[in-house]
Amino acid sequence: MEEETRQAEPQEPVEEPKIQKASNKTKTKKSKKTLKIILLVLIVVVLSGASAGAAYWWRDKSANDSKSEQTAKIASLEKEKASLKKQLSEAKAQSSVITDETDCEAESPSSSATENIEASITSGNTAALESYMATSVNVILAASEGIGSSTPTEAVSAITDFISSDITSWDYDFSLSAAALNSYAGGSYSQYFPNDAIVGKATNDKVISFSFDCNSKISTVLLSNSEEILQ
Repeated sequence: MEEETRQAEPQEPVEEPKIQKASNKTKTKKSKKTLKIILLVLIVVVLSGASAGAAYWWRDKSANDSKSEQTAKIASLEKEKASLKKQLSEAKAQSSVITDETDCEAESPSSSATENIEASITSGNTAALESYMATSVNVILAASEGIGSSTPTEAVSAITDFISSDITSWDYDFSLSAAALNSYAGGSYSQYFPNDAIVGKATNDKVISFSFDCNSKISTVLLSNSEEILQ
């Protein structure tokens, strides 16, 4: 009986707690590893998002900068276009004026205007000429090719200077012969002796010729110190 009792005594249990403790350590290690993986994934996601955000910001900034640059270029081109358009318009207007002046046929002054123009020279009262002049008068001094485009006041001053040194000798003849006029018209300054020109010659051989525009206004004055220059 004693042997049976001993045999019935329970055996000592296997140390299960140690196995369970080891299992818990394994689980803890696995959890930490999983956490690390999750953190790495999160970091990757965050960095990817940040990178994408930065790339978007850069593209947006570049697009805005490009848009601003294009806007500035367009504004500059529009300004240049407006300037060129204005210049073209002015050029056309100037061309139209030149064409009109070129196409305009000269008109002879009235008989009374002719008498007054001649009298302004024979009397020395050159100031009276200004009212018979165009807004721009081409004054030509033979042999020197001066003086060029002038205002009526400047043109009168040039004529006055031309005759002032020997006013007593300005006994002008405005009834020149056809032969004399033809010799002037066939000479080097023929363009200043059109059919409707008023031409006078002084006793000292000085010659003056007035040409007119389509409004019967003096547009050109030729001053010559000698008729020999004209022939």
